[in-house]
Amino acid sequence: MTLRHGMHVAASLAAAAFIGGTAAVGASASTTPSPSPSPTPAPITLSQLKQLCNAEVQRRLGTLGSDMQFVQQSGSLTSSDRSNLEGQIGADESGLTGLDQTIQNDTTLKQAREDCAKIVTNFRVYVLEDPKIHEVIAADGVSAVDQSFENLIPQLEQLIDASSQSQMVKEQEIDKLNDLRSKVSASETSISGVSASVINLQPSGYPGNKVVLQSAAQNIETSRDDLKGARDDVTDILQLLGS
Repeated sequence: MTLRHGMHVAASLAAAAFIGGTAAVGASASTTPSPSPSPTPAPITLSQLKQLCNAEVQRRLGTLGSDMQFVQQSGSLTSSDRSNLEGQIGADESGLTGLDQTIQNDTTLKQAREDCAKIVTNFRVYVLEDPKIHEVIAADGVSAVDQSFENLIPQLEQLIDASSQSQMVKEQEIDKLNDLRSKVSASETSISGVSASVINLQPSGYPGNKVVLQSAAQNIETSRDDLKGARDDVTDILQLLGS
């Protein structure tokens, strides 16, 4: 049983009872016999709901724990982004743990349902927090690769200038070098501001801020495509230099 099912099971049972009642009324006015209604399952108990909610909290804590390891082990994150994400993950872990304790102390189904709903609405782990963490890491990684290409371009230029190859080959190398510059510049343009746009998105802003995540994902993909082209240019230049 999922958390959503657990939280709404009472309403579902009420709807099922209502539907069963209307079916019985319809049968009395019709010559077509209706099948016997299925037995109504027992409503969820407070203890069962607490167990379901605890399981959902633990599942999210597991995801956040993995995210924390990913953040701490990433070699591409800037120090400020790493610190920011670590703080956010830690706050989410603390908040979820405290919310779980509140739920376990609830004395009524109504209060438990309301508190369980906060597992989703107050944290948005799967639709916001986890995606944005991975987007920040990816965006910082792209920016680091962009800088690596920026450092490589003048070195390639020097190699081309110093080579003793024919003018025709040098022109091919220069064309590839210009294309390399263009692709790196395009990648830098696409990735600019992506980390900053998503890193401080808040659960309270969801689903309105979902479009920001989608835009960031698209920019990351576009930048990566440009970098694939830049890598191919470097390969071509090195092959021409070695010819």
